Amino acid sequence: MSDNQTKSWMCSECGLIFHGDRAPAKCPDCGASRDSFMLDQDKSISINQPNITRFVIIGSGIAGISAAETIRKHDPQASIQVITSEHELPYYRMNLTRYLAGELDAGKLSLHPQAWYAQNRIDLKLDRTVSQLLPAEKAILLLDGTRVPYDILILAVGAHPYVPPLKGVELKNVLTIRTIEDVDQLLAGCCEPIDVVCIGGGLLGLEIAGAIQRRDARVKVIESLPWLLPRQLDQVGGRILEEKINALGINVLTAAKTSALLGDGTVNAVQLEDGRVLSADLVVISTGVSANLELARQAGLAVNRGIIVDDHLMTSQPDIYAAGDDTEHHGRMYGLWVPAKTQGTIAGLAATGQETVFEDFAPSAKLKVLGIDLFSIGQISTQDPGDVVISQVENGNYASLVFHQGMLIGAILLGDAHLATAVKTAIDEKRSFGDRIRTGMSLAEVAQLLK
Repeated sequence: MSDNQTKSWMCSECGLIFHGDRAPAKCPDCGASRDSFMLDQDKSISINQPNITRFVIIGSGIAGISAAETIRKHDPQASIQVITSEHELPYYRMNLTRYLAGELDAGKLSLHPQAWYAQNRIDLKLDRTVSQLLPAEKAILLLDGTRVPYDILILAVGAHPYVPPLKGVELKNVLTIRTIEDVDQLLAGCCEPIDVVCIGGGLLGLEIAGAIQRRDARVKVIESLPWLLPRQLDQVGGRILEEKINALGINVLTAAKTSALLGDGTVNAVQLEDGRVLSADLVVISTGVSANLELARQAGLAVNRGIIVDDHLMTSQPDIYAAGDDTEHHGRMYGLWVPAKTQGTIAGLAATGQETVFEDFAPSAKLKVLGIDLFSIGQISTQDPGDVVISQVENGNYASLVFHQGMLIGAILLGDAHLATAVKTAIDEKRSFGDRIRTGMSLAEVAQLLK
């Protein structure tokens, strides 16, 4: 090893990479002794090499990890740190409801095994809270006082559950679901048949309801709007989905607004604005999320509903990018897994100097856990008078496809989603069917065009 290189040591217990002439007396992450460290000459770094870029990523969701993967692919020598307040290895947040339902063990949630981060020289720092961004100094400050310098910073700080200002939200057994710890807390409360009220009839709320019902709970879903999944379904689709969910034994109440949560220390009921009172041993609130903007605001970055970024996902501050649920691009915030993953990849590419842009695309959604096939993508309602809608209700299934100037721009497939791949391909490719699309066509005729 040459004089201008420093040794690289890997903890055999947790995979931590430590650079120095000697391994530390104790692993700062897992507490293993010096004997647990192994010298890894292949990962030794030059301490004087000026072109090693220091990338710091805040957040370990899919956006942050996708950014780290991309950076490593395009810059083999880069220093990459991922800093997160989470206690667990980065995991598939989209599968938390499957974990809640018992379809997956907790060990199956991880994006990568612990050794993967060591193998790819990604320094993953768990249980670390960032207290401040210091753009003028190109550094971040952790809550414990540690100062971490960077050359390029990527904010993938995500979002937190929105909790409406209801009376009683502070009561015990009123929960939200965002992390593994949240699910574990909910599972602890479902150890015997209980009455559960889920406030919110969006995708997450319905999946939580379905998962809890598998734990033998008696479940009610409250949706304040006239139908379920108003972002993914039109009124016809929402009503059909409501019938299907009611048939599963989950009691759905639409156009029902919550006025208060009742109880003496622990929740025992939910009161609706129309005077109805629903028994509740446990309440799960799933009414959307709000981007985590505090760090960005304190640092003077441009924010609106999210951190405002350009087509390269750069914020208003040079050398700071943003990706995922905290990000607002062209006024849009997606809040979905695939856009977050895509943004993480684009941010990683842009940060390493690759020619790339993030383009708006039609987000799609599926419904897990409940056993009901649902695929929704793009614009589900007409935007212009000339738009054509091809819809069909048959045998309890519903399909609605929206065309604008001969181009498919959105679709709902409920109950029978076998056309999902063909529909998504047509939308992604921006295929135009021209005057072959006309009012009054059958779904079968459209399906032939999509092939």
